[in-house]
Amino acid sequence: MKLRTYTYLLFLVILIVGFTTSNPIIKNIEKVTVVALNNTNTYTAGEEIVLKFKATEPTGYSLIIESSYGVSILTPKEKENTLVFKIPHLLSKKRGLINYKIIHDQQVIYSGNLQIKASKVIKEPLESYLGPTSITAGGIDYSMFTLIPSDQYDNPIQDSTLVSIKHQFLDLEKDSELFINDFIAWKNIYSYQKSGRILVSANTGNLASKEFTLDVFPSQAQDFKLKLSKKHEYADGNQIVEFFTSEIKDEYGNTISDGRIVEFSILTNHNTLLRVSGTTIKGVARGYMIHPAKASLWTAQAFIPEMAESDKLTLEFKPAVKDYTITFTEDKRNIKVGAILSFMNQIIPDGAMISLDVYRNETLIETFTKFSSKGFVEFHLSEDFFPKGEYTIEITGMGIHKKYDHIVLE
Repeated sequence: MKLRTYTYLLFLVILIVGFTTSNPIIKNIEKVTVVALNNTNTYTAGEEIVLKFKATEPTGYSLIIESSYGVSILTPKEKENTLVFKIPHLLSKKRGLINYKIIHDQQVIYSGNLQIKASKVIKEPLESYLGPTSITAGGIDYSMFTLIPSDQYDNPIQDSTLVSIKHQFLDLEKDSELFINDFIAWKNIYSYQKSGRILVSANTGNLASKEFTLDVFPSQAQDFKLKLSKKHEYADGNQIVEFFTSEIKDEYGNTISDGRIVEFSILTNHNTLLRVSGTTIKGVARGYMIHPAKASLWTAQAFIPEMAESDKLTLEFKPAVKDYTITFTEDKRNIKVGAILSFMNQIIPDGAMISLDVYRNETLIETFTKFSSKGFVEFHLSEDFFPKGEYTIEITGMGIHKKYDHIVLE
């Protein structure tokens, strides 16, 4: 047992001495390095970018690029331990930051970044926007003019670039000088009290935007006057009453825009509401209504819904027909109305409406409606629908009502 123990200890001593006195078994791996040969990391968009590095190992390198387009991997041209990477034009023309890493044997051995600035060649016309393109007069409403100048590669130009914004209205011209901030310059263009058209444009250096048009429409319509025109004052159911407004304006004296709808409302003494509408042309709207067929009293008013209204007008229509003759044939089945004479004892124009109601045992069994021709209206009560017997006949038209009891049809 003692001999075995001594042998084991002796083996350990020999092993320890061997490790401490001989050359190391693990050899240190030499570290791979690269040195950048470029003297700048700032470039202009569109400029050719070639990155060069001095490397300690001749092969096995890749360049990983992170840009706004995503991640790209490039392989170098290797010559005499010099690595040459050419950045694609697609990336070199885009303004912004490019981060890159050099990889060797799956290890990152170098990292850096490139700053690409906008080109000095600015694209014309300057990129600009105006909206909305129509506002209302009064100095409160406005449109925003926005300018985003870019270079030939569509990169926003550098901040602090001076931009001049101009607008013209009637005999007024105004200039405003602004500086690009966060790639953009903007200005609110306010309306004036007059309606009209504002022209807007911008310049930077010798470059200009296109010309924009901003329409200033009249403000909210104000109350107005209602007027009318008619040929006579008789209720002939034939002539036309023309309603028209005064020139409707806003609070600043601008004539309101063409095409504004105006409603004409007429309340009769028979509790009937009549409506007609018209659209404005040069601030005036017109509506037309036929004369009533019987004596009436009208109260008329015009409205621009939820905005403005006119005063009220009263129209009185006198009866055009005072009376007319009703003639029955012997069998009472043919009934002739007329001649119907108007207010100057002339034959009334064709189209006067006459209705005939037929009652039996106080029950309405039929109504006929016809229109006059050459001053007469004729009705026929057929034996097929009206058997022999006693009826009540009522005739109504032109504001006249006539009733005939105990009419016996043969």
